Amino acid sequence: MRDHPTSTLEHVTAKLQEFREDDEARRKYEADELQRQVRIFKETGRTDAQFKEELTKSGIDVSVLEQESEREVEREKHAHAELSKVNPPPARYGRKEQILLQQTAALADSGAWLFPPAWAGWGNAEECGFNLALGEINIERHETGNGWGLEAVAYGTQYCTLWFYYYPRASGDLLVEPHVDFQGDVAVSAHDHWYTSTHAELRLRLHFDLYQHYWDGEQTTTIIDEHRHASSTAYWVDDHHIMSKSLSVSANDIVWIKLTISLYVVCAFKPRACRL
Repeated sequence: MRDHPTSTLEHVTAKLQEFREDDEARRKYEADELQRQVRIFKETGRTDAQFKEELTKSGIDVSVLEQESEREVEREKHAHAELSKVNPPPARYGRKEQILLQQTAALADSGAWLFPPAWAGWGNAEECGFNLALGEINIERHETGNGWGLEAVAYGTQYCTLWFYYYPRASGDLLVEPHVDFQGDVAVSAHDHWYTSTHAELRLRLHFDLYQHYWDGEQTTTIIDEHRHASSTAYWVDDHHIMSKSLSVSANDIVWIKLTISLYVVCAFKPRACRL
């Protein structure tokens, strides 16, 4: 007969593999659907070559626009690089004390306080920058749209997930409140000219869910939401977010705590560049 710790570890490992396969299937579905839509748009004449052909038929010298476009791209690249050098602002007075008081209050009303390390972490990109020992996601994303028609689009959603677990000692309602800090810089540039129309989107979200015998239902909060047309911005993010949900649980059966960061990027223009 297998000992209990070994069989429990095997069960945990198998359940995590199920979760991972489920996530990968969902990401593959999203990628396939995106490609299907791209094919539809190309069939309607939104490729670089087709757009340039339309300009030529209108009497516009495309070669001149291409030369001007290249010069503009270099200028915008330099400007965006300077925007990206944003430094963190001075620490706000009482910020650490506020977070500590929130955590202390939560601890006083809780039966347990879970600290990192996280049990596992995965995502659909290598840029998640996991530090499981500290329960960190260090995500970095750079996108540049460059082209003339639909092919001037750079987009996609990046997912990074951390997994924590808890064994309830008794049956009943379990309240879970993750405390998540966000720090980092954001720079978005979308530049128009007389023959262009640019659009840039950047959205960062935190997703939270619980699982014991079933998923409780994902809770989501938006951290960054940028929609830019012919404008630019750069700033430092320093936020502390607390989410909360409860789940009816049975005793001594593992509860999985899933925290996911999703980073959605759209960089579309016709035919100028946008950068994120």
